[in-house]
Amino acid sequence: MPGKKRIFALVMLKRGVILLLLLLPSCIEKVDLDSDILEGTAVCWMGDIPDSTPLSRMSIPGAHDAASATITAWTAWTQTQGRTIAGLWNCGVRAFDLRPALVDGELGIYHDKYSAHVTFQQVMQALLLALEKHPSEGAIILIRHEEEADGNNPLWQQAMGDYLESIRPHLVAYHPGLTMGELRGKVLILSRNEYKDGPKGAYIKGWSSSAHLQAQKGASLIGEDGKASELWVQDYYHPEGEQDKWEAVKAILDQMEAAGEACPLVINHCSGYLGTLPDYRTNARIINVKTADYLTERSCPAGIVMMDYAGESHSKGVYVGGDRLVSVLIGR
Repeated sequence: MPGKKRIFALVMLKRGVILLLLLLPSCIEKVDLDSDILEGTAVCWMGDIPDSTPLSRMSIPGAHDAASATITAWTAWTQTQGRTIAGLWNCGVRAFDLRPALVDGELGIYHDKYSAHVTFQQVMQALLLALEKHPSEGAIILIRHEEEADGNNPLWQQAMGDYLESIRPHLVAYHPGLTMGELRGKVLILSRNEYKDGPKGAYIKGWSSSAHLQAQKGASLIGEDGKASELWVQDYYHPEGEQDKWEAVKAILDQMEAAGEACPLVINHCSGYLGTLPDYRTNARIINVKTADYLTERSCPAGIVMMDYAGESHSKGVYVGGDRLVSVLIGR
């Protein structure tokens, strides 16, 4: 794949945690995934899913602000994950929320204005390597232009479009009946922002951060053929309290069960923070656990479930339940 990259060193710390360190510019083209395998991995879980299974009838663990574990300019709300992209892949995560911004001519990953010290291209190449090694799997990328980091750089659309075109053979076009067989070995790009010569996958329109179910059911996906299809999105990221957030998560799950085979693709966010100050860990401790408990009692698909601390048992001494929620989703 074209373009100069940066060398990354994977340094083993206590309890198997991997720290991704940015070193010197180089033409190294990849990030090694195999050196980041952690205990309890689920590298090939999609291989058990029949090819004919529609994406809309699957349960897929996802990571909100997926690259934020490597943000070093720490504040109370910059980090929502404890594992690197490689660590998330190896624990079974297959949907990745990435926030690229065009800074100094490079599509870097940010949360707000804080850099994750990794580029969008490097994350994508790491995932393409994983898919090459494990072709039974597929990956879903949710893109949002992190305008706070680059001042809404007008060149973002061209840079993103040019890069996605360069990896076009690895991408799958979205359509409402997209199946696991079509996704295998491929990446599905779902972008909340338009880019040059797109979409390559689908654009998301009507993304909802509302607490109201009807607003959440009002989104759509615009495919490469220009046709719109139904999408449900629950991203009520700043609720008044835990009960408000849980009711939003549960309402979408209940609607999926009621809709059955007619249910469209669903993106359901467990992620968020409670009250007046960012508190991702408290939210995860409550919502990740409640969602896992609720799904254990039911057999219906759960859609794409985006969470904080995916694959993590504890974060800074707080039980966050991300390991259990990923495990429950994979086991459905």
